[in-house]
Amino acid sequence: MALDYPKVRRDASVSDDYNGTKIDDPYRWLEDPDSEETKAFVEDQNNITMPFINRCPIRTKIHDRIKEMWDFAKYSCPYKRGDRYFYYHNTGLQNQSVLYVQDSLDGEARVFLDPNKLADDGTISLSGTRFSENGQHFAYGMSKSGSDWVTIKFKDVASGEDLPDVLERVKFSSMAWTHDHLGMFYNRYPDQDGKSDGTETTSNLNQKLYYHLLKADQSQDVLCAAFPDNPKWTCGVEVSDCGRYLIATPTEGCDPVNRLFYCDLEALSDGITGLLPFVKVVDNFDAEYEYITNEGTVFTFKTNLKSPRYKLINIDLTSPQMENWTTLIEEDEKDVLDWAACVHGNRLVLCYMHHVKNVLYLHDLNTGERMKTFPLDVGTVVGYSGKKKDTEIFYQFSSFLTPGVIYRCDLTKNTLEPLVFREITVQGFNSSKFQTEQVFYESKDGTKIPMFLVHRKDMKLDSSNPVFLYGYGGFNISITPYFSVSRLIFMQHFGGILAVPNIRGGGYNLLWNLN
Repeated sequence: MALDYPKVRRDASVSDDYNGTKIDDPYRWLEDPDSEETKAFVEDQNNITMPFINRCPIRTKIHDRIKEMWDFAKYSCPYKRGDRYFYYHNTGLQNQSVLYVQDSLDGEARVFLDPNKLADDGTISLSGTRFSENGQHFAYGMSKSGSDWVTIKFKDVASGEDLPDVLERVKFSSMAWTHDHLGMFYNRYPDQDGKSDGTETTSNLNQKLYYHLLKADQSQDVLCAAFPDNPKWTCGVEVSDCGRYLIATPTEGCDPVNRLFYCDLEALSDGITGLLPFVKVVDNFDAEYEYITNEGTVFTFKTNLKSPRYKLINIDLTSPQMENWTTLIEEDEKDVLDWAACVHGNRLVLCYMHHVKNVLYLHDLNTGERMKTFPLDVGTVVGYSGKKKDTEIFYQFSSFLTPGVIYRCDLTKNTLEPLVFREITVQGFNSSKFQTEQVFYESKDGTKIPMFLVHRKDMKLDSSNPVFLYGYGGFNISITPYFSVSRLIFMQHFGGILAVPNIRGGGYNLLWNLN
């Protein structure tokens, strides 16, 4: 059928210059969602789109099949806090997964927090949670209608009852408990003019770091850090594994770089009463530094300093000058270090991206030596739990054809063998009838680009099949294998092929992206 597409104004006066290349942006006016012109554009789009969709003769069948396949039980990795285990579980079609608690891994599971009940209309979701170090208190952020603005509330874990504390004006915030279990660091913004419901397009400025004591009113919270000369900074913080130090990582923008400061909390003779005396280890935006763990004054960080694929370094706070830094685990020649975690005192779990699929290793914290490679198929590690004081880890594997397998590995054993803790299945889907392959093609400049192709095994590849091509290149994010019900239906019932290339801007070809 012929479509009479609505006319859209082009503003030929808007353009940008990127390193000598002029890029026109004639529709920038659409970035203002509150303008009458933008509202009219959206209405025109809906008026032409919805009648077309509603005329689809099999729309109801597609909807029913998606609903049928999506109705499968979903689980997160269990994680231990204090003496209890917690995990998220969705029975299938719940809007949000429910947080459960167990006294042991084989103990009875009880609902700890059901976010579906936070609002009658279901518009409030969880946005960040953090247990106190002893597992006795629980902080949880609530977001309304998908907004980045968050309200933080607190629970007593044993009783499950809410505490009276409420923290407002929170956005892009840390939640870092002190190890005396009495309070928590968090970030908030000052009051601002205009709306602040998450639909505003203005920038938020002058984020500040506060310390909140349990059972105190927010007006009594202690201002711990502010950066009036740098109003665009946000400041993530984390309390070290030993509880003595507060690590701060100020950032500005979305580039993978940050400054690195620390404060010795034990050196505060009067406690946390005002602006903290941070020591500046790195006072520039040349690289990224992510805290992994520490042994006394020796801190381990993940960094991309002169290592775009990342490495682990040690910094001793007694001599923190850069010339005294040492490398614990060198940058890999090909693979990107996605994340690292310390577990069982002196073990490191390292997850790398190898040709846009994850590999998982166990290393020694003291020497950096690789101790074990965990078996993984072609896919992605989508979940992990395990802290320095834990003796076990859980990790969850997923792929284009696997909704999820959760493994548990007991690190106290002489032979480290991960065992299947829980396997997630989808009714009516037989993964053995499909296949995933990875091919490489050349970009314009000759760079080899990986692409996943997923389709039925019995399909004849003769260029007559519909293809769903999806690519994303931004914010250093790579599209690794993931499970999608809607795309499986496209492959299963419409003879389709899913193609996922990893284009410039993702994290896989870092040097290509930087160049």
